[in-house]
Amino acid sequence: MKLHHKTFLVLGLLFACEISAQKYFSPAELERFKQDFKEHVLKKMKKHHVTGLSIAMEIEDQLVLAEGFGFSDKSKNIKATKDTEYPIGSVSKIITSTAILKLYTDGRIDIDKPYTHYVQDFSMRSHFKGENGFTVRHLLSHYAGLPRLLAKGFMKKGPEPLENLLLNSKEEYLISPPGRVYQYSDWGVDLLSLLVARVSGVSYEEYVENNIFKPLKMNHSYFGPAQHTKGYNKGVETKTYTYSYPGSDGVTSSASDMLKIARLYTKNGRRTNKGFLSDAVVEDALQNQFTGAPLAFDTGIGLMWEVMRLKSGHTRVKKAGVHEPFYSYIFFIPELDTSIIICSNSNSSSAIHWDSWGKLYAFMGKKYKASKYQNSAEEKIAYKKTTLTNAEFKKIEGSYSTSIGILNFKRNGNRFDVDLKAEGKKGVGIPYSNGLIKLYGKILGIKMHSMDVFWKESNGELIIGEQFENGTRHVVGSKINTKKIPDSWRNAVGTYKVDNYGENDYRTIDNLQLLVNSDNVLEIRGSAKYPREMGIQLGLSPISDGLAVIPGYNFDFFGGETVKLQKEKSGEPVLMLSGYKFKRTGK
Repeated sequence: MKLHHKTFLVLGLLFACEISAQKYFSPAELERFKQDFKEHVLKKMKKHHVTGLSIAMEIEDQLVLAEGFGFSDKSKNIKATKDTEYPIGSVSKIITSTAILKLYTDGRIDIDKPYTHYVQDFSMRSHFKGENGFTVRHLLSHYAGLPRLLAKGFMKKGPEPLENLLLNSKEEYLISPPGRVYQYSDWGVDLLSLLVARVSGVSYEEYVENNIFKPLKMNHSYFGPAQHTKGYNKGVETKTYTYSYPGSDGVTSSASDMLKIARLYTKNGRRTNKGFLSDAVVEDALQNQFTGAPLAFDTGIGLMWEVMRLKSGHTRVKKAGVHEPFYSYIFFIPELDTSIIICSNSNSSSAIHWDSWGKLYAFMGKKYKASKYQNSAEEKIAYKKTTLTNAEFKKIEGSYSTSIGILNFKRNGNRFDVDLKAEGKKGVGIPYSNGLIKLYGKILGIKMHSMDVFWKESNGELIIGEQFENGTRHVVGSKINTKKIPDSWRNAVGTYKVDNYGENDYRTIDNLQLLVNSDNVLEIRGSAKYPREMGIQLGLSPISDGLAVIPGYNFDFFGGETVKLQKEKSGEPVLMLSGYKFKRTGK
């Protein structure tokens, strides 16, 4: 167990000093905030056309609000309550990580051992030299080098065995060596649920039911679709996909039940649930992981939880989940025993989740303006315009596969002409110090600053990322290799259609087009229509006559994955991508 015991001891003493001096909010203060908060939520629901939501909120270990707003089923006039059950999407991953940490606390696993120590028949292909075995910790923090998900296998009309994950993995490739870059992965979390089943000797669902739901009295939590709650898109009833694998997206729960999960990780909540998770394990779960990774930058990920240091010196812990059109968010400050859980049946509710957290934090900020263990303020870096060398211009110039489509940089004097291919937007990029490039575009003829990106070379790969106003940096893509496109890929250009849908599959993608664009980039274009409509534009870096990699990381889908080019007996080309088999229908 690799824990920073001295750090935890110091923090613990500081927490104790602060607690002994703090004065809790009075009942009258909490009541005023509660009423103001409820009015705020109702106004926001009306503004954003939200049909129903449920909120559970604690402040300083005191239950302030547990209530429903609007309707869980509008057609039957059923009101939302604190116990209304919602598909919680990726918040299900916290159930899985808690199950893993429970096994860790009980001494049944060690999260720093390789995954194959517990699931010996797991295997995956790799393009990378050296050790490609990831640990359980890698999976918990999304640093295993796994793709986001196997797109074809994710949404199902009915449940499928977890063992299918092993069949799916054998023919797929890692996107990165373990421990190099953060890539959010549903696939990885589902592999963790398989580990729970293997170690416990019972199904994953049975382990969670008997070791999490029942002991914590989570009486409104189960696996599978919501039994009594309808989903809505701007007030119109909308169907959702029925099943996905249970570890990453399979739980239905309530705001009140999810508050019980948050309590496992808050200060006084841990005391109430003493022994469920050890203090050392919880502290580990809420610490940033793999901060020294080559492409870590400012990821802010614990053991499945997203963690961020607040200006007050406290920690904000977060997890969000989407199971269209259902949205669920958990926010809490562990040091202050303050939590808010919001579950909604409307896909227009995202702003309410963030506004509600902001309102709660503003209220807490009236008292907790600073902390005795606040980090010293970091000096802001002063970025200045700079002139790149010819070698740097040559290195950066080219096309990048990113989470927003293909981004092209072309030198024009001492700046870049920038083209976002997916949206047909053009602008300029001005080089600044510390690898920063400020992007400008024209809106109504006026030059406007649109975003900041940064570049970095790592292990021969040129990375591009977004830099936010507060200075944090996140990787979003990498450069596409355009040096040579093999004839096999050029001869395969054309339109393709999925040929391997099964009876249990939702039809998520119909057609794709493989082409070589005007910048000599091998590219895939298409669209997905379920669970939401979105365009697909993916640049490819061919690495052989039959393999090409989609460079880049942190995409919704497909970032870093390998595309395989094969041939039918007829000689017609076939593309294999994320479990889909695409047959060519036209040149």
